[in-house]
Amino acid sequence: MTEPRTTLAARDAERVTHWERLPWHWISTGVGAAAALGDVGAMLLVGVEMKVGGTDATYGVLALLTATYAFMGYVIGRLLQQRARSKRESAIIARQLRELAQQEKMAAIGRVAAGVAHEVRNPLGVIRASASMVQESFDPGEDPHRACEFICEEIDRLNSLITALLTFSRPTELKLQPVTICKVVDRALTLAHDDLQRRGIEIQRIDASNLPGISLDPDLVSQVVYGLVSNAGEAIGQNGCIAVRSSSDDGVVRVEVADSGDGIEANVAAHVFEPFFTTKATGTGLGLAMAERIVHAHGGTLTVVPGQGAGPGGRGACFRLELPIQPTPPMCDAAGAAVRALEAARKTSSA
Repeated sequence: MTEPRTTLAARDAERVTHWERLPWHWISTGVGAAAALGDVGAMLLVGVEMKVGGTDATYGVLALLTATYAFMGYVIGRLLQQRARSKRESAIIARQLRELAQQEKMAAIGRVAAGVAHEVRNPLGVIRASASMVQESFDPGEDPHRACEFICEEIDRLNSLITALLTFSRPTELKLQPVTICKVVDRALTLAHDDLQRRGIEIQRIDASNLPGISLDPDLVSQVVYGLVSNAGEAIGQNGCIAVRSSSDDGVVRVEVADSGDGIEANVAAHVFEPFFTTKATGTGLGLAMAERIVHAHGGTLTVVPGQGAGPGGRGACFRLELPIQPTPPMCDAAGAAVRALEAARKTSSA
């Protein structure tokens, strides 16, 4: 099983910068010594005489001030280094707390999903089979026939919701392969082509030249891109435009899916990746949450970018997917408890 990886944002927060690597305690020590020399030189220039008991004490004063200023500089440099290190460690601790909260959330969802799968799916199957049998006793168009058809449709919808919940609760397993992001995008657009064509939606494809290869799970990442394109199509409705832009920069490969719809309000954008949050009448609210999990498992980020839509003046929504070109160190499994609960539920359901 492939474990989740550190995200780009977390790696940036934990990265030891070039400035932090500098020996600031020695640099500030040198600055302090130079300041002492400057002070003594300034006093000599204005005619200050440094004598103790009639004896010239210039060199003694110089040595004392230099030692004092250098020590103060050393202490200040150490404090600055400790402050920078504390900030970085605070960022690491904050990330670990977020991951712990995510683990607990996933474990709770796994337990709920396992209970739902065991307690609800079997009765739903019995109800659907019974409704189908009753439906055969009536002619199409009669009220009882339509009522039974409605029961079957609602049961299918509930079963889809349970399936989505189980899928979301399952830890992401990656099958990494070296591939170019263009091939992944090609696959996603091929899957979405018929639906977009039926809606009269135009696809604008913009790929940077010489995009580097990257190690990723092509099935899962194409699923993410396909989901973003499908969401963009639903946001547009009819006769709009979707721009899919691929590029690479600063160690990442980037894919942007922008549409010419009405865009996403700021208060909605802040919650779009939360599980079960949706603005659709029939949505489960797990699509973008699952997409973000897949991207995070690759060590990347998925964000909403304001003002970069495909409509005039940047109108519309834009989702940016960024994946690191180099693989990142694996992190701990975010849902081990959920896996065990799900496996138990599947065994019970199959029995």
